[in-house]
Amino acid sequence: MFVWEHSFKPFKRNLVKLLAEWHSIDGIHNNTDRAYPSDNGWVLGAKLSTDLVTPKPGSFNQFAVRYGAGVANGGDSGSTQTWRTYGAPDAKGRYTGAYSFTVVEHLLLNLSDRFSVNPYAVYIKSKGGADTNNKALDFYNREIFNRKTDFAVGSRFFYYAKDWFHILTELHYTERRDGAYSEASMVKFTLAPTIVPTAERGPWARPHIRFIASVARYNDRAVSTLYSPFLEQAGHKRFGTYFGVRSEWWIF
Repeated sequence: MFVWEHSFKPFKRNLVKLLAEWHSIDGIHNNTDRAYPSDNGWVLGAKLSTDLVTPKPGSFNQFAVRYGAGVANGGDSGSTQTWRTYGAPDAKGRYTGAYSFTVVEHLLLNLSDRFSVNPYAVYIKSKGGADTNNKALDFYNREIFNRKTDFAVGSRFFYYAKDWFHILTELHYTERRDGAYSEASMVKFTLAPTIVPTAERGPWARPHIRFIASVARYNDRAVSTLYSPFLEQAGHKRFGTYFGVRSEWWIF
C-alpha cells in the first residue's frame, strides 16, 4: 500500500490537502484452501480547510471528498481505513468494479465566550466487486451485502456556564441502507454536563469529565432487525436510553 499526501495554502485562510493511494495484493495459490487472485485498487481525495472569522477565534469549515476503487473501496461506517475492502468479489475473485464515494462536511463556530456550535454531515456510498446490488457470496461462501449507503448529520452545542463547567448537547440523525432493503435509521439526543479542570472555555478543552444522558428513537427497519448494538442487547425496542460517565484526555 503506497500513500501520498500533500498540503498547501493557496490563500491565507485556506489549507488544501490532497491524497492519493495505490493498493496491490499478490495472488496466493499454495498452502491455502482456495486460490486467491492478485488484485489492486486506488484512492483519490481532497480536503479544503477554511479559517472563519467569528467573535471568538478558532472557527473553521472543513469539506472533504474521497473516491476509492477496487480493493481500496474501504471506509465502512465513516472509517478512513481504505484497505478494509467492502463487499463481495466478482466471479473471478476480484474487485474490479468496486468503489466507494465519501463526502464529509465539518463546521465549528465559536460564537462567543458562552456558545460554540459544531455541525457535521457524512455521506458514503459503496459497492463491492460482484454484479448484484443486493447480496453475494464472499471468499468463505458467506452471503453478505454488496452495496450500502450511509448518511449522518447532526450538531454538537457547547454552553460555557462557567470556566470549569460546560453543558454539551448533541442532536444526531443517522441512516444506513444495505443492498435493496429499506434504510435503518436513528435519531438521538444527548445531554452531557461537563467538568473541565483546566477552566478553559472552548470545544477543545481537555480533560473532560462528562455525565452523559442519551435517548434514541429507531425506525421500523432498525427495530425489526435489531440493527444497533443496543438493540442486540435490549431487543425490539422503539426507544433506547444510555446513562454514564466518561473522562476524555488528550495524550499528545
